Amino acid sequence: MTNARAEALLEKCGIKFECEPAWILEGQKPDFYCRGRPNFWCEVKTLGRLPDSKDQSDALAELRNRTSGIFLPGYGIAYISSALNHRDAKAVAHLVKRAVRRFQDSDSPQVTIALIPSDGRRDEFVRFSIATKDHAKVEIHSAASLSGMYGVPHDMVPEPYDQLIKLRFSSGVERELSAEEVVKSIEDFRVAVVIFSSDMIFDVVTVMITGGMRRLDNSSRIRDTVGEANDQFKNAIKYKTAPCLLMIFHDGLDVPDDVIIKSALYGNLQFQFPKGSPEKGKWIVNEDGAWNSTKNRTTSAVMYVRNSGEPLIIHNYWADRPLPAGIFLCREVAATNGKFDEVNFPRGLARWIPNLHRCAFRARQKRRAHSARSKS
Repeated sequence: MTNARAEALLEKCGIKFECEPAWILEGQKPDFYCRGRPNFWCEVKTLGRLPDSKDQSDALAELRNRTSGIFLPGYGIAYISSALNHRDAKAVAHLVKRAVRRFQDSDSPQVTIALIPSDGRRDEFVRFSIATKDHAKVEIHSAASLSGMYGVPHDMVPEPYDQLIKLRFSSGVERELSAEEVVKSIEDFRVAVVIFSSDMIFDVVTVMITGGMRRLDNSSRIRDTVGEANDQFKNAIKYKTAPCLLMIFHDGLDVPDDVIIKSALYGNLQFQFPKGSPEKGKWIVNEDGAWNSTKNRTTSAVMYVRNSGEPLIIHNYWADRPLPAGIFLCREVAATNGKFDEVNFPRGLARWIPNLHRCAFRARQKRRAHSARSKS
């Protein structure tokens, strides 16, 4: 599917291509050898959604589907510890229906929670209420826990912890215990839906992963992808020497912005200054990017396509074989004179291409001078 999208981009620009050339007899093959001005290699990679993002999206879709028949007011925020399985989704949706109805009663709580504990049973349920820092009455509808302990979302812990609570089980048994004997201080559950009253018909508005926000490590993913493609290109140029373009297609809510892509390729931005003299400091990029003077120079440029949007091309300053600008008539970025120079082709074609060529020429001169010094 991704290669079909790449083919469409190449055909749109009138670029003829050969898929995985049969004349590469050994080693890895890039996806395309493209013939034009100039000829160039093209490898296509797809970055799928991060596991957390996919788990959240799938859980939200399933919970919304299973609670779509609730025509009472309210809204829910769901928390999951990992991918939500169908049995837990069905069980918690059943509890959500009970919990939402409680807002219609005269003794209604301020907040309700539908809960499946990590060790929850499927044949018995329990209901109990706690007071929290922000709510006088939070009512919990849960599958019964084998251990007798229940984890809750971090902002729904009891306060005070020595308050007495009454547990009412579906078997008819009732128990009165202190909150510290019943409620854990950690988010130890498979799924919880925190439900608030509202004037709108019930909906699960979002799903969150327990343990707080997870870091979207797109920079590392991009760097790993560039390194993998660069190895393929190294093999390809043994057969035909040409610039090498990596196309990355990335779909989902977690796609990176331009700054993240640039820092992934060129390095993270750091402020450097002499000891005791911060006023003499300057911003630099460190050498942890996918590209530098000694790393992944076979890759000429990266084209990044996010959610089927317009492509963005970023050129490798240190590339052994620079990719000419303007081939795809899209937005392009190159590092020139210590900053990023950007243009949206074809509007800036006449101004920007000579500048890119001068940049590539200077880079080649620097490499040759460095090589000469090393030999001497």
